[in-house]
Amino acid sequence: MIEADQFKKWLKTNTTYSDAVICDTVSRVKRADNILTWDDAEVYQFYLEHSDSYKALSVSVRSQLKKAVALYHNYRTAVCKN
Repeated sequence: MIEADQFKKWLKTNTTYSDAVICDTVSRVKRADNILTWDDAEVYQFYLEHSDSYKALSVSVRSQLKKAVALYHNYRTAVCKN
């Protein structure tokens, strides 16, 4: 399960994204989490990309999920350092 509210706050503080883009990004991370439960391991993206549900998505959606997952990973890395 992802930390949606904290992730939103982190995005607001650490990016110049609008509120709409932040909400879209959080939704995409939730979608990835529904495909494959979130794991802080470096190989999460690899396993996500090799799941059948992910492969069935359009190229555009896969790209959006990949970016959102990378941002969430950056968030989790920043939180763990503090």
